Amino acid sequence: MRDSASGGADEEGFTLVEILVALAILSITLLASTPFFVGSLSNVNKQRARQAAIQLAGTAMEQVRGLKGSSLLTGHGQQAGEAQFAAAPAVVQPYLATMQVGRDLDSAVGPAEGADAPISTSPQVLTVEGIPYTRIIYVGACEVYLTGAGAGDCVYPLGPGAEPADKTKILKFFRAVVLVSWPDKSCPDTPGNPPGSCTYVTSTLVSRAPDPNFDLHRPSPTVLTKSLTFYRGILAASQLEARGGQLPNTWTVGALPAGLSMTPGGLINGTPTTAGLTPTTTTVTDKLNRSDTEPITFTVVLPPTVAMPGNATNHAGEAVSLKATAANGVGPYVYSATTPSGASTLAPGLTVNANTGAITGTVTTPGTYVSTVTATDQNGIAGVGTYTHVVIPAVTLGPLADQAINLNGKLVLQAAGAGGDGNYTYSATGLPAGVTINAKTGAVNDKVTVTGRFLPTFTVTDGLAGSGGTASQRIVLVVNSTNSLIFTAPALAAPDQTTVRGTPASLTLATNGALLGLNPVTTVTGLPPGLTFNALTGVIAGTPTTAGVYTVTATATTVTAATVLTLLWTVT
Repeated sequence: MRDSASGGADEEGFTLVEILVALAILSITLLASTPFFVGSLSNVNKQRARQAAIQLAGTAMEQVRGLKGSSLLTGHGQQAGEAQFAAAPAVVQPYLATMQVGRDLDSAVGPAEGADAPISTSPQVLTVEGIPYTRIIYVGACEVYLTGAGAGDCVYPLGPGAEPADKTKILKFFRAVVLVSWPDKSCPDTPGNPPGSCTYVTSTLVSRAPDPNFDLHRPSPTVLTKSLTFYRGILAASQLEARGGQLPNTWTVGALPAGLSMTPGGLINGTPTTAGLTPTTTTVTDKLNRSDTEPITFTVVLPPTVAMPGNATNHAGEAVSLKATAANGVGPYVYSATTPSGASTLAPGLTVNANTGAITGTVTTPGTYVSTVTATDQNGIAGVGTYTHVVIPAVTLGPLADQAINLNGKLVLQAAGAGGDGNYTYSATGLPAGVTINAKTGAVNDKVTVTGRFLPTFTVTDGLAGSGGTASQRIVLVVNSTNSLIFTAPALAAPDQTTVRGTPASLTLATNGALLGLNPVTTVTGLPPGLTFNALTGVIAGTPTTAGVYTVTATATTVTAATVLTLLWTVT
């Protein structure tokens, strides 16, 4: 309470209301800071869990490194290893793709054994601070090539076709991959892992070479290098190699290709100037004056070159088959057609076969493309070839309308091509007798002297060969007459027929010949298999046997007159 008496000093204190307000403010402040403290604690726990996983993975790596390379697969059966690799989650699949499943060569180890091996093929569950961690160690074989494309990467043993020619440039390793996973709902779901779990992956390489035996009494030196390959005009350096000898070893050589020199330590360097073979001998001499002389061949080859197809022109939508051919260098070659950023240099829709250099596909986009193909030989030396690929729009034919005219009237049409190279040739089939199209202009301007229904097809072709250089369109042309021979059945306006395969069908053909005092002879061509025309009755009948769309032409003729009926007969 606060009390103030007249004539005396004020006595200060807090009222009950002030105390309650202060407590309320303090409560609000504590409540507002709770998410911060909870979030901070969650992050700390998450980091502690990850550090524990890293420590468990590091312990596993120490276990791996503590074993000899020859002991990593001890107790592993082939079936157990394959099952372990097959069940691996997606996060470790990129590692396993470069590894080959191995097994213990001891015949006493069964194919399904591995769970009790020093490096178990089964998951191991370890609990740290109440969190269960699952640890799996995958072991497999791989090779590292010191030359060629992808040098230094761990790969499957791919065989003689992919190995460097110099076998000393192949290193053999075991690869160990450690996967540690633990439950944590804050981690994103990963394919192949249980939902709400985190993962940590690490790997190491262990040599597959036999364990070294150290001998202070080194044997006499022996020359290992029997051949070396260089490229004319390309600066290079290669070290001659020997086994044994009391170091340092000193080298001499009988002869070197022009442009090359050698240091006493056996390093050959320079820029060769002349292609060819230089068979000679090389001698290595150690500190104790012991020596070995062996034949050696120095080969200087021309750098790879790429013979490209001639400049090409194609229509958009056209299939393409071209070929780049590498020569010189040291084959086989690997072909590519991409920029350093990974973009293709070829016309859109085309790819190059990495093994054969075949350029295939269907071009999609008009334009002019300067296309570059690179051929890389077995020593990583590349040759480049370039050609220009022009893609032009496919040929199109402007729309033509159906026509209906009277007998002896003029048929006036204009076919107009577009796209392609612009050098067009026009043609037409199915026009009435006496009617033609101008091959250069696409114009039709002729009198029609035959009645009936026609289905002429107009075609434009440009001057460039290829599947995209032609376009066609079919129209309906009806030539009417009230006093000349003409078909009256079926109706010229809609004579087309549709029939189900295997179902009987019939169609009666009739003309106005009797009304004109004429006795026309009718013939029919192009009927679907299974249908026939009876000239006496004028009926087409039968059971169609083969699905398709058939162009049927009926012609009625007399000595002085003729009429034509063309229709489409569809068998489904």
